[in-house]
Amino acid sequence: MVKETIIIAEVQESLNALKKQVEEKMGCTMRLPSDFNMLAIAVTDATSEHISTNTLKRLWGYIDGYSTSRRFTLNVLARYAGCRDWDDFCHNLSNTAASQIFDSHYIDSDTLQPGTRLTLRWHPERMVTIEYRGCNEYVVIESLNAKLTEGDTFKCQGFIPGQPLTINSLMHKGIDHPINYICGKQGGIKIDA
Repeated sequence: MVKETIIIAEVQESLNALKKQVEEKMGCTMRLPSDFNMLAIAVTDATSEHISTNTLKRLWGYIDGYSTSRRFTLNVLARYAGCRDWDDFCHNLSNTAASQIFDSHYIDSDTLQPGTRLTLRWHPERMVTIEYRGCNEYVVIESLNAKLTEGDTFKCQGFIPGQPLTINSLMHKGIDHPINYICGKQGGIKIDA
């Protein structure tokens, strides 16, 4: 029997919505190894089907290796979230409004003081530390495995954890004009304030 796999990049928006619904049911955000252990147990208890902790970690981007997923995994998580299967979840999702009101930990640049530093992380193992300069402008202080480099400046009105970040007016070494850039297209960004 051939295992049906799904390419994550093709379903990222739906997968992000499923992960959010799963986290809401769990009552916590998946941040620590113990969170994934508890989720694996909760999923098994609720569905009588097992998903390994490492599979959950890969799906959430906590560890590398999640460019594809077995349909079985998405079906089980969709059942845990209250749907029949992955297709049912996607169908229900497509029937809801395309716009979304959110009550997450949005960080509005207007509320930050100049000198405030934020560390942004995204898949795979990208990390930048930025410092707020005022007027929605930031400078990159430190960079690890990212195309953004130390000294780059950009503008951004705010940050939404778990969503991709679009930055404007990026001044990057070697480019003589401002450009736009997206961080965290797969799985969004994580923020350490």
